[in-house]
Amino acid sequence: MPTCRNCNSRIDKFNKDRCPICGIENPFAGVSSDTVEITTNIDTSSLEYNPRKRRTMFVYFVVGGIFGLPFFYLYQKKAGFIYGLVNILLCALAIILTALLTTLNVGLVILIYLVGFIFLNTMVGLYFVNKANLKDGRGDFLE
Repeated sequence: MPTCRNCNSRIDKFNKDRCPICGIENPFAGVSSDTVEITTNIDTSSLEYNPRKRRTMFVYFVVGGIFGLPFFYLYQKKAGFIYGLVNILLCALAIILTALLTTLNVGLVILIYLVGFIFLNTMVGLYFVNKANLKDGRGDFLE
């Protein structure tokens, strides 16, 4: 980055008529370079990069996979709503049909299917954890 010929402070190309520090006119007099180092002018403290993690996604599949929580974690709201709705409807349909067609206690039927759906979502979570080049809804790769 060019410096002022009077006070030697770093100034950018946009202040070529007057130095903002000492006020001298034509602070670039005698400087032959027209390039400016822009990396010192960019504030990177406000930039955040929080990649989504595969382990956290797997925990969401185990704990709340039936409701589509892992897809919400991956910024895929539409997939989360559809996955959760399909899971809940299939679970409810299976519970109702089993309760009507067998003589089992309704509480036992609900428990059996909830455990089954948790197991099923755990298997789906294992598939996603081992999937290569998995991206979230923002297009970032998962760690």
